[in-house]
Amino acid sequence: MAVSSSSLCLPFIIFFIGISSVLCFDSDEMEVFDAVEEINQNFYTLLDIPQNADASAIKKAFRRLSLVLHPDKNDAPDAEVQFRQLVAMYDILKDPNKRRCYDAVLINGLPDWKQAVYYYRRVRKMGLAEMSAILFVIISIGQYLVGWAAYLEKKYTVEEYLSSKSKKLQKKQKKGKAETASLIQEFEIELQKPSAMDTLPFQIPRLIWFLLVSAPPLTYSWLRDYLEERQRQKLLQAEEQDESSDDEPAPVHTRQPRRRKPAFSVPEIKDGGGPKTPSSTPAPPPPPTTSPPPPVSGGLWTDDDLLELTRLVKKFPMGTTERWERIGEALARPANEVAHMAHKIKDNMVRTLTTRRQKQKEEEDEEEGGGDSSSENEAEEEEPIVEEPKKVKTRGGKHGGGEGGGGGSWSQVQQKAFETALAKFPKGTTADRWDKIAKCVPGKSKEECMQRFKQLVDIVKKKKEQETSNVESAQEQATDTQCEPQATESST
Repeated sequence: MAVSSSSLCLPFIIFFIGISSVLCFDSDEMEVFDAVEEINQNFYTLLDIPQNADASAIKKAFRRLSLVLHPDKNDAPDAEVQFRQLVAMYDILKDPNKRRCYDAVLINGLPDWKQAVYYYRRVRKMGLAEMSAILFVIISIGQYLVGWAAYLEKKYTVEEYLSSKSKKLQKKQKKGKAETASLIQEFEIELQKPSAMDTLPFQIPRLIWFLLVSAPPLTYSWLRDYLEERQRQKLLQAEEQDESSDDEPAPVHTRQPRRRKPAFSVPEIKDGGGPKTPSSTPAPPPPPTTSPPPPVSGGLWTDDDLLELTRLVKKFPMGTTERWERIGEALARPANEVAHMAHKIKDNMVRTLTTRRQKQKEEEDEEEGGGDSSSENEAEEEEPIVEEPKKVKTRGGKHGGGEGGGGGSWSQVQQKAFETALAKFPKGTTADRWDKIAKCVPGKSKEECMQRFKQLVDIVKKKKEQETSNVESAQEQATDTQCEPQATESST
């Protein structure tokens, strides 16, 4: 027995056709049908008018009967029903559309049970409880029928599959029906037949029983299993973290990069004193007391270190980006120490070349001049070489400006106003920068402000040069003290 999907869709098709046929009738027609069914008499006969009467005749008949059938003047027990029916008849006959529909009902009669509108009119008059009960019964019956249809369809599919399989096995093996029957039993599937217990009237009570009785203990067991699994996962994670922390090596302390010097700020000069840093700029943080700052030199330089330095200097020539940083990383020393040692090696090479040339000249002079010249050369060698002091150029400009200049004496108020104006009008803001700065400084002209600025710049530059020379001399002394023990060891 084959059950196709088209047979399942047939009830839905019939339902939609019925709905479409019901929608063909409007509300006026439904009202006429209900009134005719309730009164069940001819309206023209009750009003005592002909069927082709006009609107005025219908109105007169309604007024005449309303004086008789009104509940205030009619003592009958169904006076209200009679008057309501009279009003319904008058509403239908005075409206041309409803009257035309009523005339068609007089000719054709009301829709019978063969039409969908017959059932629709019955359903319209039902209450909510009646409608729910009918829908519940219809859904239960439909669910039962659909279950049987699905069962028959699955059974037909299994039979078709088993028959095709048995035919193939018979062709392959050709050993008789007994063996094929045993093979078919292996492929046989037990299908559960639908029963009334699977319909809504039995499923709803079972669902309520499950929610009230079986669901709470199941929920409790599921929640307990979830919490236990979560606790177990937490313990495993904690154990893995402990193992990973035990396997991790001790942290290696690396040298920290040197901190940059603070940005340049214009110093404040009092009337009777030297330069002083402005109070507005924050002072640099003091060095930590626990660990002293790293020294300039990272230890003694061996011959292998010097050879490696010369090789790296050739590998990274001048113009290479971050040249000294790369060389310092290769030698595991700070960049400033590497640069200082490279420059020192270069100076030593130049000195050795010059001394060799001098010795060659002295030997030539000794050969030519004899012993007197040799004694003079020895005396000259013993004399110390006095280096001439380097000349430092100062910016005098058109306004002059040594250290003693600056346009007269500057008070502390003028100096603060000058610093505030410099911060307010930085370089490159406007063309009349110095005019605006002079306006901000009381009692000073434009030329005096420019001269004062140049004087401060020269003072700061001289201070920086002095600091760098002091640092270089200290580094040379430190390297000399380190090299002396090496020289003594090599000589021994």
